[in-house]
Amino acid sequence: MLKQGSNVPMQNKYRLLVSDIDGTLADGNGVISAADLKALQAIHQAGIMLSLCTGRPVKGCQKVLERLPSKNYHIFFDGALVCNSDQTEVIYAQPIKKDSLVEICSLAHLHGLTLELFIKAHYFVEHESPLAKVHSQLMSLESIVTDFAILCQQECIIMACLVIPAAEEKKYKPILSDFGNTFRLKFSWTMNPARPDIRLVNIIKEDVSKGRALATLCSHLGLELGEVVAIGDGINDVSFLSNAGLGIAMHNAPPELKAVADYVTGDIEHNGFAQAVQKFLL
Repeated sequence: MLKQGSNVPMQNKYRLLVSDIDGTLADGNGVISAADLKALQAIHQAGIMLSLCTGRPVKGCQKVLERLPSKNYHIFFDGALVCNSDQTEVIYAQPIKKDSLVEICSLAHLHGLTLELFIKAHYFVEHESPLAKVHSQLMSLESIVTDFAILCQQECIIMACLVIPAAEEKKYKPILSDFGNTFRLKFSWTMNPARPDIRLVNIIKEDVSKGRALATLCSHLGLELGEVVAIGDGINDVSFLSNAGLGIAMHNAPPELKAVADYVTGDIEHNGFAQAVQKFLL
């Protein structure tokens, strides 16, 4: 449905479609439906570029990237990294400051939380845990066990992630909010549809967002933001839907995202991605 009072531009002006993955393009099992795959092929044939915009690390997107009909640049780590599919060309990266990493590790140790640290190509844990194993399975990636004190000094950490039981979300939200304000960090709470019993809390620099990364991507591609269609389903998609010429929220999106969207399409179970492509891009 159209958001009341919205002025949706003519569809022939769009040159780039930017899409979130989980809950938007892929379901809880990481599967892209036949209808959505057909839509991907159709926009490629129409000469429209496609980029992913996700909280996932690069390697956590490989199965999706392999299904795309063309190569392009993509936004990873909630906007902290913009690069091409094989990571040979990085056009934007915003790693977490080393002193902030020390504080993040101290926070995790204090509360006994499962913490993961991500660099461009790999991710690390200090020890194995049931929650870390669940996240590893969701991403289809193997973690590397290492000493975080040494790692934080030797590597550029793009993103940290806390894996928290959903039942403890209310307990930790105010704690993490205060911590983020103190140390100028952004905590984005996300959920994978396949495991609603856990929350993934991505930690990036305070001034990093999907919206800012989208602006950088468009500048690199020589596009105006008004030539972009953005589609997503989560709170962390608010900034990039707001920045795009046309912002589309999935029906399964929270009210906060629907409030900034120009259009609300169907949910992931009813091929909302394909519905939006057909309506505005074909």
